[in-house]
Amino acid sequence: MVKKYPKRFSGLAGIDPTQGMRGLREMEYGIKELGFVGAHLYPHWFEQAPDHAIYYPFYAKCCELGVPIQMQVGHCLRYTEQRPLRSVGRPITLDTIACHFPELKLVGIHIGWPWSEEMISVAYKHPNVYIGSDAYAPAYWPENFVRFINSWGSKKVIFGTDYPVIDPERARKEIEDLKLRDDAKRRFLRDNLIELYKLPLAPSTS
Repeated sequence: MVKKYPKRFSGLAGIDPTQGMRGLREMEYGIKELGFVGAHLYPHWFEQAPDHAIYYPFYAKCCELGVPIQMQVGHCLRYTEQRPLRSVGRPITLDTIACHFPELKLVGIHIGWPWSEEMISVAYKHPNVYIGSDAYAPAYWPENFVRFINSWGSKKVIFGTDYPVIDPERARKEIEDLKLRDDAKRRFLRDNLIELYKLPLAPSTS
């Protein structure tokens, strides 16, 4: 899909830390050979917090390859009755990773809810930490998160939906209803992501 529509889609390499060196090689293959622009991690699936040592080889490899990594932070929903997963993704764990890997671009996705204030504090503290706005409808975003996008955090948040969780058309309509400043909205919807993932599109001037 990425190869067929390079101007419309970019891929992320999913991480499975239980695969060890095989997983590292697969991630590197995805980025070097398939043209993926970063990595993705869902810590709840592995029941280990983002700052656990099991992930550190992947963080080091992302640094080596010069790509960002997204990871789900916040609580974990109850997907099945048979296997409820612990919520291991407190946003503050990204603080430790950012201290150990200051050149690694970290994106805490799902806004860190219900610890969105904690996620904002980590993104504010570290130049290499960003927030993904996906999985929660804009109409229900915490007021402090909207204010962060619209002012002092305008360069630290990227647009996302986690489709099909949130429909993109619904998200865009509800973002318009937030009445963001034009420059902040442009950075949030477009420029921040282009700069973060080094996409072959020129950021608009702001």
